[in-house]
Amino acid sequence: MKKLIKISFILVLLVVTNNSFGQAFQKGNWNVDVGVGLGAYATQTTISVPIPILGTITSTANDGAASVMVPIGVEYGISNRFGLGVQLGFSNYFIDDSTEVKNPLTGQETGEMQENNTESVKSVDFALKFNFHLLEAEKNDLYVGLALGGSSITWQWKDVDNNNNSSQVETLSGSGSYASLYITDRIFFSDRFGIFFNLGYTVYNYSQVNSSSSSNSVINSLKWNAKGVNIGTGLALKF
Repeated sequence: MKKLIKISFILVLLVVTNNSFGQAFQKGNWNVDVGVGLGAYATQTTISVPIPILGTITSTANDGAASVMVPIGVEYGISNRFGLGVQLGFSNYFIDDSTEVKNPLTGQETGEMQENNTESVKSVDFALKFNFHLLEAEKNDLYVGLALGGSSITWQWKDVDNNNNSSQVETLSGSGSYASLYITDRIFFSDRFGIFFNLGYTVYNYSQVNSSSSSNSVINSLKWNAKGVNIGTGLALKF
């Protein structure tokens, strides 16, 4: 009888202990992350400009870009170590007030500055996420992952006609590929709520961004590649 009581006590203790000190990430968990971040990228832009008589002239320039990002992600635990998820991300790129003039044929900077006619550059990303969770801790969920998917971008700028003293807004839009390697740490304050910190390396490749305006648009199309680092933080929810 005493042995039975002792065994029963041990079993109850184990159950209570497991419930109180479970892993932060386990099989069957649903995790929702909503955050904000910053991205800094090295970029390469190839622009096609229609020139009368000469036809279309193409030039390539290397530059940099930065953006504010708002990612929303959902992950499901297929085991205590592996998770699958999806992510929707919104990016709004910073626009300089002025830009350095470049030779349209060579893409080289001339040393002159002019007003930047770019109005806005925004993108929307959608990706599948594959995560590997490194820890078996109660409140700390550290993992590395790979995100693969696509992205759409919208580019708007003012097309200024100096001869007629007028301007109109031109729009380029297109889609491309998106890939990101990252490490993320979720820190939970309770069984359901916490915060996360993210560091990633991301690559965008927009192979064909076309003008949706008239055939008289200054720029017919462009290709835009970006690769760089992004950091972020936000709210982590677990169900």
